Amino acid sequence: MVERDLALAELEGRHVHLMHLSARESVAALDRALGAGVVATAEVTPHHLVLTDEAVRSLDANVKMNPPLRAEDDRLALVDALRRGAIACVATDHAPHARHEKEVPFEEAPFGVTGLETAFAALHTHLVAPGVLALETLLERMSTGPARTFGLPEPRIEVGARANLVVLDLDREWRVSEDGFRSLSANSWLLGETLRGRVVRTVADGREVFTA
Repeated sequence: MVERDLALAELEGRHVHLMHLSARESVAALDRALGAGVVATAEVTPHHLVLTDEAVRSLDANVKMNPPLRAEDDRLALVDALRRGAIACVATDHAPHARHEKEVPFEEAPFGVTGLETAFAALHTHLVAPGVLALETLLERMSTGPARTFGLPEPRIEVGARANLVVLDLDREWRVSEDGFRSLSANSWLLGETLRGRVVRTVADGREVFTA
């Protein structure tokens, strides 16, 4: 489907944005299209950048997502594409579900995990802290990259501009728990894990909308 959509974009001379890439073959198809001059952009989720299909052995419904988790070489291809900019955006794929929806046998559970509140911390912990990805790259892929992709004003900090920014505590360690979510849903693949780095304040369009 990725190859089909890229071929259609080339044929029609139009921009195509690919959501939630998960496989190395998709990255290879994107690279070929970009090399041929196709106007294409793509995004990847934190869970596809961190987890592999080995996590599914637990049969925890909180690791059931669509597209599914794949092998380690797929994950590495995604990380590499994000690092070099072929993938321009990190998207949370935030999909909240009530507890009773996920507390069923794995094959009966709905697809999807929460991701909004843990996106930065998960990637800072698993990719930035170990030296796999530069902090500046992660921040760009979560801010300017998505804005540029969708033709939105790029975030900037300057006198007279409406503030759109976050304040980060890169050293703060915190444990992901159900009672720590602002969301009414806590179907997170990170439950019980200790993360390093946290968003402590968010200002959107000049107004404070979150503080930890």
